[in-house]
Formats: sequence, structure tokens, C-alpha cells
Amino acid sequence: MMGGMGALGVAELIALVAFMAVPVSIFIGGAVYVAKVARKGPEATLAAATVRRELA
Repeated sequence: MMGGMGALGVAELIALVAFMAVPVSIFIGGAVYVAKVARKGPEATLAAATVRRELA
């Protein structure tokens, strides 16, 4: 048996990865949005998002 604090099993590791995926994905999405706004400007970025939603 693996004793001691900090020894994680497979289920705990899967839960940790799933839990950490949420803030990481929010951070990456924000970085992509900021890069698009910096490259194209806010008006063009929002216009492209509106067109994409209308097509979907």
C-alpha cells in the first residue's frame, strides 16, 4: 500500500486533470480572443463572431 500524503491514485489524478482543464481552457480562450482583437480590432472580431453565429 502506498502511504503518505500526496500519493494520488488513478481516480484522483483523472479528477485533478478534469478539474484543472476548466481554468486552463478559459485562460487559453481568453488569450485567443485577446490575440484576435489585437490583430483585427474589436469591431472586426465581433462582426466575425456575429456572422459565425448566424451561419450556425
